[in-house]
Amino acid sequence: MLKKFKNILTNNKVEKFNFEKQVVTIDGRKFTLRKAIAKDAIEFMRIQETIYPIPVPWPIDIVEMELGNKNALYLSLVSDTTVIAFIGVALSDKKESHITNLAVSKDYQNLGVGHLLLNQVFGYCKDRDFLKMSLEVDVTNKAAITLYEAFGFKVKTVHKKYYFRNHHDALEMMVDL
Repeated sequence: MLKKFKNILTNNKVEKFNFEKQVVTIDGRKFTLRKAIAKDAIEFMRIQETIYPIPVPWPIDIVEMELGNKNALYLSLVSDTTVIAFIGVALSDKKESHITNLAVSKDYQNLGVGHLLLNQVFGYCKDRDFLKMSLEVDVTNKAAITLYEAFGFKVKTVHKKYYFRNHHDALEMMVDL
């Protein structure tokens, strides 16, 4: 069993989903959008710590593991040398992609950053023939729900007490690509 688990972890570190770095403009400012790298884990934690109550949704070890996951794509939006937002999408099932995390630093919220990141993963998944995209969102996160609904996401089900940190319910949402 341990050997099988080791093989899964080792095999998950091979890059499977490429992403070409781009310069993007939001509200007249230029940013770099690139595939996340291992050292971004610290920046992801910094963002989470400023926008979520403690404990944060994902501890550092999970963030680091996800950044090395060959069946996922994580993108970082960078201003100068600082990560200001990120998005992750699991791509292991060829029919359905799943947004695992989306976070934007407080100073950059309500500027269209989340919209840009969602547009990027929508295009990425459509180009690779994924049929659907899903996610979970805290029922109290009205701004995120509004953003997801603007992209056509619909509530599929409600997961009671889904989040361990606050015991809030989660909406499972899905959209056809």
